[in-house]
Amino acid sequence: MRRLFLPFAVALMLLQLGCGGGGPKQEKPKPIDGSGAFSIAIQSTPIAEIWLDGRQTGFRSTLLGTSPISQPLPLTETKPHLLTLKAEGFHDWHQWVEKTSDGAVTVQARLQPKNAQNGVLIVSSEPSGAKIFLDGNDTGKTTPATLVVSPSSHAIKVELTGFLPGYESVFVPSGEQVEVHIPLQPQNTGVISGVVYDRFGATPAHALVKLQTLKGDIVATTRSSAYGLFQFPPLSPGTYTVAAEIIVEGGREVGQVENVTVEAGKRTFVSLVVFPEDLLGAIEGVVKSPDKKPIPKAQVAVFYYAAELDFILTSRRTLTDDQGRFRIDNVPAATQVIIARKEGYQATQTQVIVRQGERSSVELVLQPLGNLPTLQPPTQVYAIAYTVPTEFWQGDDGSKIASAVKRGAGFYRQFLANLLSRYNHPSAKILKQLSSSERTLSRFFPVGFMGSVGIGWQPPLSIPSQGLLGYRIYRSVPNSTGWKLRFVIDEPEQTTAEDVAFDFTPGQTYRYAVSAITLEGKETSKSEPAQATFLPPIRLLEPPEKAEVAQSQLQFRWTPVGGSSPFYFVQLYRDLETLLLGDFVWSTDAISGTTQAVYDGQPLLKGKTYWWLVVGTDHRDWRNATSFTLSVARQVVIVGN
Repeated sequence: MRRLFLPFAVALMLLQLGCGGGGPKQEKPKPIDGSGAFSIAIQSTPIAEIWLDGRQTGFRSTLLGTSPISQPLPLTETKPHLLTLKAEGFHDWHQWVEKTSDGAVTVQARLQPKNAQNGVLIVSSEPSGAKIFLDGNDTGKTTPATLVVSPSSHAIKVELTGFLPGYESVFVPSGEQVEVHIPLQPQNTGVISGVVYDRFGATPAHALVKLQTLKGDIVATTRSSAYGLFQFPPLSPGTYTVAAEIIVEGGREVGQVENVTVEAGKRTFVSLVVFPEDLLGAIEGVVKSPDKKPIPKAQVAVFYYAAELDFILTSRRTLTDDQGRFRIDNVPAATQVIIARKEGYQATQTQVIVRQGERSSVELVLQPLGNLPTLQPPTQVYAIAYTVPTEFWQGDDGSKIASAVKRGAGFYRQFLANLLSRYNHPSAKILKQLSSSERTLSRFFPVGFMGSVGIGWQPPLSIPSQGLLGYRIYRSVPNSTGWKLRFVIDEPEQTTAEDVAFDFTPGQTYRYAVSAITLEGKETSKSEPAQATFLPPIRLLEPPEKAEVAQSQLQFRWTPVGGSSPFYFVQLYRDLETLLLGDFVWSTDAISGTTQAVYDGQPLLKGKTYWWLVVGTDHRDWRNATSFTLSVARQVVIVGN
């Protein structure tokens, strides 16, 4: 059986955008043909004049509900442009759009009448003190600030000396308040973040994480969070080593990753596995060609498998020097699988016995590539958007459940994975692999909730490491940008990933496509895209926490936050263990058009405490759903009849 790879989350920066100008071009609009070249269509209700960067284009939108028509707007690639739609008697619509090398963008705008009540927009940034520009105009305010705005879509830009500008588009409903928080990326610096695992796949808290130069000098130190996550302050571009250590009963456990590259304006994510330091050895060796010539800059990797489990936590990688030599320290004393690969050569792997306190040697020979068949792109791509609570249950004594797996987003992701398995959902495997570590919160989600997208695919080869160098994941936001490279995966055996970003928005649809990188260094075409739409968070109304309710009066009410879900399921569980397994006592059928339900199941035990929650989906049939949202779990005590 082929082992599964447990992906590490990728911490992602904001879209790096900039302003541009342009004037009208008298070209005839063309139907979108899906040929792969970039195209943009503007649809609205009512039909509106199209302005770009404060200038009239001479074009008008087409009516919502009609076929998209490509507009020849003067867009510059890699630059954002302020798109404005104007119609008499309606508030202007503003948003950022960006041209990419390929992909189709369809803007769909519903303009609000002038008599609609204003809304409130609260803008903050990290760090604070950034100048706020709204719809292309300087507001004269700095973050944090509260703005009274028209009920429409607005384009926000924040600027702070020494940082790259931040850009966002956000819709403010009539009479409502919307908060936007924009973390800013320092100029000429990069960021390293990551996650620490122990050998069992858990994510230890308070691990000491050190950042070192290649000479061993310590640049920075930090501690991991409750879920093993860590992040260093902004760093100068360069190559570093990241090392981690934890103190456990019985001694010290250590791990490290070498050759971590930092690039200006980008984020690098690394994953480390720590092992008992008294059970470690080292592997050294050389990578050669068949004629015994050394091969420099070949990648050598050791796979780290979770103890007693059938998946890879991560791989430990390094590069050979000019003489083809390599060395990997702090490797667990056991039989290890080691693989070498380089563009233009066939990958090769072997097993190495690592002994405690010793250095094991190995020679790896890479054969030049012959004539390889043209590979097809990855297939069976899934994208699963899920919104889950970040906190679990708060007890009467103020304490929280001690076990890490029963806290916050990790618990709810694992619950959702088990529930999807119960319904034979084809992508349940993705969430099972993604459920072991906490993720970064997304800023557009209300406090107490987070959103993320799990992505999975089938590689074009049965043994990917024998023909691939890795994958590229692309993302498109259908109403604002075409395909953009989201992140690169340099491990061929990894067939799942998680997109975690500060720019996810409830109600927004995101598309994903995957390509493969062959040993020749060539990229396949993109896969068929998969897409998912974030559903809004769910807050429970009644019964309140630990309410005592007679079965005959047991009914449930909830409310979505900032939108609605097509379908809801209310579920009741005997205890936490059955909740985690998705083994419910009672569940409603799909509920649509209402946010309340009445219990109509079998008799419940008097005096017993049950757990209940609400699950929102985008499809009545669980097996066809691609979007999920969960409420927190609550307790209810059955009394009376």
